Amino acid sequence: MLSKHSWITLSWDGQPIRRGPENARVDFSVKGDLMPFDKACDQTAHEIYALYPRIYLALSGGCDSENIANVLYRNRIPFVPIIVIYDHIVNNHQPESAYAVQWCKDHGMEPQFVSSQQYVESVEEKTTWLKVRPRLYNGLITAKLLTKFVNQRNGYLLTGNQLEYYPDHEQMTYLEPQLGAYQGFVIEESDFYIDVIGPDQHPYAFYYWSPEILAAFVNEWNTDLTMQQNKSLIYKVAHRPKMGYSTNMLSLASSGPRALIAKKFGTRDCVLMGTKQTLLDKLLK
Repeated sequence: MLSKHSWITLSWDGQPIRRGPENARVDFSVKGDLMPFDKACDQTAHEIYALYPRIYLALSGGCDSENIANVLYRNRIPFVPIIVIYDHIVNNHQPESAYAVQWCKDHGMEPQFVSSQQYVESVEEKTTWLKVRPRLYNGLITAKLLTKFVNQRNGYLLTGNQLEYYPDHEQMTYLEPQLGAYQGFVIEESDFYIDVIGPDQHPYAFYYWSPEILAAFVNEWNTDLTMQQNKSLIYKVAHRPKMGYSTNMLSLASSGPRALIAKKFGTRDCVLMGTKQTLLDKLLK
């Protein structure tokens, strides 16, 4: 993952690729100073743009990517919004992507759309799946669609990949069998997939760019609120419920066998990052 001073390393239990039972792992090599979140976002935007000027932002309609769009826009940093359309299935992604389309209209920007129609269950998609060996194969589909689109245009991808907090009754219940009584931040392994597809090609993880921006986000987190309530307050955007998505982007004939095989790929869908204070201790000088 491209990051400031290469401060963050992603691996599979210390190995560069997953061969089977390895779980996702994150290591930090640099600590930073605490700063206000908005300031950390502005700094991150300018640092990334100085090195990677042809920015394509994956605008999902969620709070995370909307905040990045707002940051780039207020700093007058040019970028192209891209929106993935999952048109190979009848799905319920449209309500959230509608937020992304409306943001573009409100800011006078023309988004570019990425279609899933020709990719899902193609030879290319299956080859990528065998290479990455994901537990969360829906996330891999999105990662590959985005990287392929941006690579064809010689650009640099930004996404709203972000920490999540467990437990959360709105969107993290699927982790209960794996995490049980654990309380703290997590990084879903799907946040790794872009880098596994093409190591060190994109500064895609805006919120993981430096210890400063990650610590600024964690510091403002209120553990008494839900994830969406927290993000609404931290990002200063309108609150919205987390949209429920189709559990499978694959046909029934493919999803069943893949789900069985995915059980051999690690034992957890996420990296356990610890409590708020534990994580801040790892991030700050």
